[in-house]
Parts: sequence; C-alpha cells; structure tokens
Amino acid sequence: IPRCTCGGMVKPDVVLYEEGLSDETVEGAIDAIRDCDLLLVAGTSLTVYPAAGLYRYAKNECPIYIIDPKEVPVRDKRVTHIRETATVGMERFLELLGE
Repeated sequence: IPRCTCGGMVKPDVVLYEEGLSDETVEGAIDAIRDCDLLLVAGTSLTVYPAAGLYRYAKNECPIYIIDPKEVPVRDKRVTHIRETATVGMERFLELLGE
C-alpha cells in the first residue's frame, strides 16, 4: 500500500485481493444492496465468502447482473450472467440496459 508524503496510507475505499472484510464493511454492503434498484457485480466468480453471498440481500424485484468470464455458482431468476471480461461485459451490460 503506497504512503502519502504525510506518512499515511493511500488506499481507495475498496477491499483488495486476499484482504479480509470487516463486520462494518459487510454490514454497509448489506445495507446498500438492500436499498438498490439494480445490482451490478463485476470481476468475481462469487466463490469467496462472505462477499459471494451478498447479492442475496437484494430485493426480490431487483435485477442482478454478474459480469465474469467464468461460470458462477448462482441459480437465481433475478441474475443475468454476462460471461465476459469486465471491459467487454460492461459494454454488453450497457447494451442490455439500452444505453
């Protein structure tokens, strides 16, 4: 993790590969997902928990789009799996939305 000239860490508000999730992070994600009208998950095969199960907190009427080139272990009628890399998948996602 890079350091600022002030000595503090410079890090975006994301969880990097192999970092754990704090309870506060998971609770915040659950709250945000419960409130969303559309959920987009990109760049994960949904095999590492607890993040892999977070999509389940979306409302029943919330469409869920998952972008990942690999098969994802999700059997949910709300889910549209775009089996592409994130770059190509985002273009396809926008096409599906009519953007």
